[in-house]
Amino acid sequence: MALARQVAEAYPDDALSHALLGSAYYNTGQSEEAIRHLQRCLELNPDQADAYEILARIAYEKGELEESVRLGEEALRRGEANTEVLNQLGRAWLDLGRADEAKAALGQATQLPRPHSESHYLLGQAQLQSGDYAAAKASFQQATALLPDHTQAFFGLFTASLRLGLADEATRYRERFLELEAADRQTLTDRSARDDVLSGLPLVRQTVARTFFGAAQIYGAHNQQAKAAEFTLKAALLDEDAPVYRATLETMFVRRNAPAHGVRLFEQLATAQPQNGLNHFFLGRLHERLQQVEAAETAYRRVQDLAPEWPEGYSVLAELYLRHNLKLAEARVLARRAVDLEPTAPRHYLLAVACSRTNDRLGALEAIGRAVALDPDEARYRTFLEQLKGAP
Repeated sequence: MALARQVAEAYPDDALSHALLGSAYYNTGQSEEAIRHLQRCLELNPDQADAYEILARIAYEKGELEESVRLGEEALRRGEANTEVLNQLGRAWLDLGRADEAKAALGQATQLPRPHSESHYLLGQAQLQSGDYAAAKASFQQATALLPDHTQAFFGLFTASLRLGLADEATRYRERFLELEAADRQTLTDRSARDDVLSGLPLVRQTVARTFFGAAQIYGAHNQQAKAAEFTLKAALLDEDAPVYRATLETMFVRRNAPAHGVRLFEQLATAQPQNGLNHFFLGRLHERLQQVEAAETAYRRVQDLAPEWPEGYSVLAELYLRHNLKLAEARVLARRAVDLEPTAPRHYLLAVACSRTNDRLGALEAIGRAVALDPDEARYRTFLEQLKGAP
C-alpha cells in the first residue's frame, strides 16, 4: 500500500498509477477506495482494461450482477480476452440465469491457450443449467483431465450422468466425489495447524510482487530506470515462480548495454534462491552476451539439474554448443532430449540443425520434416529442408 500510494503521489496524472493503487486497495479489502482510484484511472485512460476487470469483480462481490456483466464486457472490448475476465463474466451470467450468455463467455475461455480447469467446470455448469447434459458431462470430464482432484467437477459428472440415465457411471462419480470431499475436509483440518497456509503468506507474496512490478513499470515509463530495476528485483525475490520478472530484468540490462551488471544481479538472485532454475537460465544468457561461454555452460547445466523436465534447459545449452562449434555430439543429445520433452516445431528444427552439424543427414531430414509438418508456414524450416534435400 505504501509503495502504491508513493507512485500515485509521484505521478498523479498517470492512469497506471491509479490502477496500481486501486488494485492494492482491492487486494487489502478496501473496495470503496479501490473504486475511487480505478474510476480515476478510467478518467485518465478509458481503455485501461484491467481497471474494468477489477471493477467487475467488485460489482460481483457486492451482488451487482448486471453491473459486473457490463464491466466485464467493457474489459473484453478494451483489451485482450483472458481467462479471469471470461470466467468472471460467465459466473455473473450463470447467477443471472442466463445460460446461453454464460456458455458463450466460458466457451471462449476454454479455447484460450492453456485453458484452466475452472473454465471447463463453469462451462459444464452452464450446460447443466440449459439442459444440455451430454455437453455438460464432456466439459466436466475436461475439467477433471486438467485437475484430477476437482471435487465439484465430479459432483457435476454425477449430476449429468444421472440426468442422462447412466446410473452406473453416476454411482462411480458420486463415490469419487465423496472421497474427494472427505479429503478436502481433512486437508482443511491439517491446514489449521500450519501458520504459513492460514496466513495466506504465499498469496500475499505474489500480490506484493505484482504491486512491486506494477510500480517498476510506471517508474520505467517515466525514465526512472534505477527504481524500475530495484522494484523488479524485489518482485523476483518475492515470487520465485514468475519468469516475467526475471525476463524483464534481463531486458533492462540488455537495453542499457550493461550485461555485467545483470550478471551480478542474477548471481544475487541465485544465491537467495539456490533451487530456482530460472535464475540460472537468465544468468547463463547474460554470460553468453559477455562471451563467457564456460560460465554460461555451467549456468545451463544447473538449470537442467534443478528443472530436469523443462525442455528449454536442454535447448539453450544445445544452442550454445552449436553457436560456438563445441561438443556437437552432445548438442544433438540435448536437442533430442528437448524434443522428447516438448515435440514442437522449433525443438525439431534445433534437432535438425544439430543432426546436420554431426553429419547425420537422415536424422536431420526426419527432424526438419516434422518441423515443417507442425508449422508449414515457417519459411526458415522449408528453406532448411530444401537445402538438406539438395545436399550430396
